[in-house]
Amino acid sequence: MALFSKRHRLAPVALLAGLSLALSACAGSSSGSDASGSADETVNIGVIYPKTGQYAEYGRLFEQGFELAVKKVNADGGVQGKQLGLEYFDTQSDPKQSAAVAPKLVADSSIIAVVGDYSSGSSTAASPTFQQAGLVHYGFNNSSPTFPETGDHVWSPAIAQDVYQVYNANVVATKAKKIAVVYIENDWGKQAYGYFKDQAAKNGTEIVYESSYLADSTDLSPILIPARDANPDAIVQIGYGPDGALVVNTLRDKLGYTGPFFGGQNTPEFLELAGDNAEGDIITGIFTVNSTDPLVQEFVTDFRAEYNEEPGDFNLTAYQAIIDLAYAANTTSATREGIQEALQTVTDFPSYQGTGTFKFDQETRRVENPEPLLLIVKDGKFEVYEG
Repeated sequence: MALFSKRHRLAPVALLAGLSLALSACAGSSSGSDASGSADETVNIGVIYPKTGQYAEYGRLFEQGFELAVKKVNADGGVQGKQLGLEYFDTQSDPKQSAAVAPKLVADSSIIAVVGDYSSGSSTAASPTFQQAGLVHYGFNNSSPTFPETGDHVWSPAIAQDVYQVYNANVVATKAKKIAVVYIENDWGKQAYGYFKDQAAKNGTEIVYESSYLADSTDLSPILIPARDANPDAIVQIGYGPDGALVVNTLRDKLGYTGPFFGGQNTPEFLELAGDNAEGDIITGIFTVNSTDPLVQEFVTDFRAEYNEEPGDFNLTAYQAIIDLAYAANTTSATREGIQEALQTVTDFPSYQGTGTFKFDQETRRVENPEPLLLIVKDGKFEVYEG
């Protein structure tokens, strides 16, 4: 599939807005619309995400997926004959900043839906403003089961942690009867660990050691030494990619632990940081570049051609989010009302995760019957784990 060459611009209105917002911590910028199109010929998706700060690497991965998707949409004719653009707002995935920028997105009539933020906590802080305005908030990365509870305009295609952690605990149970668990110290980490712990108990898996850790920790030896010394059959980490790499590198390189490890994320950063220490690691994920599904291969081929690197879960979910909303707009109308109507009625959203098509459960406003994949690191890459 041929894609348009990469083009960025700041429309005059957006430029003025950007100059004003430059005085604050949260700046908006736009991209993806046709350089020859007028404002009336373009509709936008608002993006709240961490371009800077602690989670900037995830923002970079998201932006790659967003931009690739917008190019595909516009190459295929746009939405209802209009060009699709993106209006970016850097929140650093900070709840205070996401709540502060939300009224700006609501006030921009060109924005027909909002995607983001990185963390469920930051997204949830902005959701009430979008809900009150009748603007769809599409939390594509928000796996907290409670995220959509703000209201009927809050949706998430992300697989929730109450599903993810059941899969995670079940595969751990096939390898270990007693385990040590470390998890990131934030609302997401505590909630995810809670689901994991409940399922581990149902499976009869004994947790012989547990500890949280701070996201900005640089030395995890104090909590990993007792984890190792508890003599577990396996060590489990529930958190993000960089801290997952820190955990497994500390275990392997400093503490001499050679047993099974479950943790990290399907990102190039995790694989690069962990290196050989990640071999054999098993996680729950959403796709693999080796899938034979035609849509997955279309995404992988285009991503490699555009960025000359391998895509991961966060690239794909960002890409899928824009494709979903464009599909919604083309099925109904390229308006705020049209997006909401489509999420309520469309039953054949194309999946780029190798699962055919999907629709939303109208009670949970999440994807109906989601199916996480089990992935294992082999030769420096994640592959589907068959058990």
